[in-house]
Amino acid sequence: MKKKLADIQWDIGYDKKVARTGPNVDRTKELLDSTGCGFCLAKFTQVTMHLGTGMTHACHHPVPHKIPLDEIEKNPAALFNTSHLKEARRQMVTGERPSECDYCWRIEDNNSPSDRFYKSLEPWALEKHDEIQAADPNQDFFPSYLEVDFSNVCNFKCVYCGPEFSSKWVEELKQNGPVKLLENTDHVLWAQGWQKDLDSLSYRNNEFNPYIDAFWKWWPEAYKHLHVYRITGGEPLLSKETYRSMDWFIENPNPNLEFSINTNMGVPDKLWDRFIERATVLSSGNYIKKLTIFTSVDAWGERAEYLRPGLDFEKFRQRYEQIMAMGNIRITTMVTFNILSISSIQKLFEWQLELRKKYNPNPVVAGLWEKETGFNFAYPGESYTDRDKKTKSHPSINGIDLPYLRSPSFLDAQWASKDLIQEYLLPSINYMADHTTQTKTWKMHHAFEEFELEKFKRVCLNIAYNSRNDLEGNRDFTLNRARFYDFVNDLDRRYGTNFLEVYPEYTEFYNICKEMKQKVVNKDV
Repeated sequence: MKKKLADIQWDIGYDKKVARTGPNVDRTKELLDSTGCGFCLAKFTQVTMHLGTGMTHACHHPVPHKIPLDEIEKNPAALFNTSHLKEARRQMVTGERPSECDYCWRIEDNNSPSDRFYKSLEPWALEKHDEIQAADPNQDFFPSYLEVDFSNVCNFKCVYCGPEFSSKWVEELKQNGPVKLLENTDHVLWAQGWQKDLDSLSYRNNEFNPYIDAFWKWWPEAYKHLHVYRITGGEPLLSKETYRSMDWFIENPNPNLEFSINTNMGVPDKLWDRFIERATVLSSGNYIKKLTIFTSVDAWGERAEYLRPGLDFEKFRQRYEQIMAMGNIRITTMVTFNILSISSIQKLFEWQLELRKKYNPNPVVAGLWEKETGFNFAYPGESYTDRDKKTKSHPSINGIDLPYLRSPSFLDAQWASKDLIQEYLLPSINYMADHTTQTKTWKMHHAFEEFELEKFKRVCLNIAYNSRNDLEGNRDFTLNRARFYDFVNDLDRRYGTNFLEVYPEYTEFYNICKEMKQKVVNKDV
């Protein structure tokens, strides 16, 4: 028998909404499975649109599929309601498991909770359950969580990115040719530039894009249904559609909307000022519920600049602190943790900790006593009372996320040598652990959060455990280290850099990789 939301005894949080607890995850499974073993609310409520390439996927796990032009010409809502998605939804409500959702099926088949449960438990999804359950799966739905990138126009060419997401990589490959690793061996790899027509990967900023045209026709109605709107890229601050979105919020307030934007914070001053002007308005009025900025840096100083060509690290630091000083904007650092992050990640942690102490509010203990006594408990810094006034939408205005890079595989941190693990990686996890808020103590949010520590702990343990396979003759270690050697040498040739001058502490690892390259050349793999 199909169950409704009211049929489940939920754990309720302090905000009087269904809480994200372990028991509620189990109850979400019970609720969903009463409709079908493959039923997932994310397929009906969440979407990532890549409008520069005309691709889409409902939930980020399935491989993106092409949005048929003939469908959006007839009906712009097809951006989230392609025939492909409608068929997947039909399967879900009739007891089937769509093949494109195999990521979750593999997890569930191992008796573990998948994102089908976690995403469906999100407030932007769960509240829609009864409505979706009763609906015709062939009808048009509107997302409550919309993530969109408008083009691949970007001013950086990060070493782990590529032409699909960076126009700078397109220029690089056209000018200097493809990146081929282990060329003239049995293990040649086209790391970049294998695409047949680089110019056709994405619509240019100055040409008509039928997908963006359909988006703005669909947007006025879709906007009414949104809880979360996130713009990614490319570099969003180089797209006029980003400013059009922000202007829309100012002209059409939605106090329930959470707006997030990814940016490398490296755009020219004129565009940065244009963004700050709008961000100031949105964060200070009742236009939206909250504003969050996601920015990326993967190492410290010149090492970060090596990883992300185009980055001016000092300008990045200045703009980062400018955002934090504004108050009511949360900024999250996304560290795409890779093999070149290891040696300077602790320095990045130290900087983040310094910023939290300087700018984060303190809603418990010291902050409360400050209000009761009238003293500045943050002296000589800005008082917690004043910080709280500026950060009304966010209990904490700084976060760090550490997604683990797996592709390209030769930049995976698991190939690190034991000296890098022992001398740099393990001290960095110990540093984070020593500076993590374990409970609601005197200065809450002035240290790393437990969930941040847990994520980095998983990263470190994965690398440490995998190092046990670093044995003579291990094929994966040999090939990936040999490719790493070729890759950094190719970067140095392209950009006039010198890897060992930037990363002198990697000398031992570099020489190991050089030996691995020779093994591949000698066919000793």
